[in-house]
Amino acid sequence: MNDPLVSLIVPIYGVESYIEQCARSVLEQTYPRMEFIFVNDGTLDASMEVLARVLEDYPGKCVKIVNKENAGLPLARKSGLEVATGEYVMHVDADDWIESDAAARLVEKALETGADLVYCDFWKEYANRSKLDHERLYTVETKARWMKRLYDDGAYGYVWCKFAKRSLYEGIFAPRFNMHEDIIFSTQLIFRATKIAQLSVPLIHYRRTNYSSATRVGRAKRRTQSARNILDLVANGGPEVAVVRREMIKKAAWNAFRYDRSLFVEYPFLKEEAPTLLKLLGV
Repeated sequence: MNDPLVSLIVPIYGVESYIEQCARSVLEQTYPRMEFIFVNDGTLDASMEVLARVLEDYPGKCVKIVNKENAGLPLARKSGLEVATGEYVMHVDADDWIESDAAARLVEKALETGADLVYCDFWKEYANRSKLDHERLYTVETKARWMKRLYDDGAYGYVWCKFAKRSLYEGIFAPRFNMHEDIIFSTQLIFRATKIAQLSVPLIHYRRTNYSSATRVGRAKRRTQSARNILDLVANGGPEVAVVRREMIKKAAWNAFRYDRSLFVEYPFLKEEAPTLLKLLGV
């Protein structure tokens, strides 16, 4: 038994139109040692009923169902992590789907390179087209640059294209809000990684047509949520914050200035640490 166990986590909320395709894509993985964790984040639609019907077609699979009150995507991910027992963790969003050999390829790359964090390419799926996309090449030697680029829109923070050892998640800080929650997780994962490897193969299909997605809420609300997530990590995070504090403060201050200036009162350090930016903005 040299194949490490992989925990695959799928948070579920409001995805009854998509969960069947997602669930079948994960349950049909060719990799032999997996546990599938579906987190019911208090969904109000028929997503869990659809999932139950799908699961009937896959007897013998190691499936865990976590039922919880609705608290948002990041805490749903954390609830999945709390019951995960695999050596490695994969995240799949319930409105996306993955290639049948995704886990097998990621495990192979991790074992081949000794990496505790592997990231892969992906497809952006639009209504009438697919677009191949990928992250730039980063290594553990350049991870500080990668972390900084997360905060100027120069890099992707998605956790669903990052395959990581479960040990990297131990004691991780989980954000409160959905907007840019991936960036908060990824900042910590990248910092903790001792070896990073890129797998230049598209393994995930990222759906860009789900209009019920949290990314479709109003711009002001989204940007304010993003700022709060960033500022909470600054206030409660670990040593990773020192690497990107300047970039985090700059992004949060800009969003606070544009959309909710009460954040300067709620987080006093924000105004103290962004004087040059605020002077330019006339604050």
